[in-house]
Amino acid sequence: MKVKLTEIAEKTYFQIISKYNDSKSAKFSKQTIETIEMIVQNNLIGSRYKKTSFRKFLISNQVYLFYIIEQEEIYIVLFWDNKRNPAELDVILSS
Repeated sequence: MKVKLTEIAEKTYFQIISKYNDSKSAKFSKQTIETIEMIVQNNLIGSRYKKTSFRKFLISNQVYLFYIIEQEEIYIVLFWDNKRNPAELDVILSS
């Protein structure tokens, strides 16, 4: 399966790693790659988010990766810092 990142996924990824020091940023990047590799191997590994077609997978203690599967492609939609207001998450995913 092909993996594609949306613009908002790229934006939120860089927002998150910009808050980390170099070693924590490298660790998070490695965890992200490992997570994406697991999703490619088993597309349904992430839990379903509410009653949507989005799936989520916990990358680190406080960051979820949201993705969606369409035909033969996995779209990484968003990296979500759990410290943020959860109401914002629903707004972002509905747009």
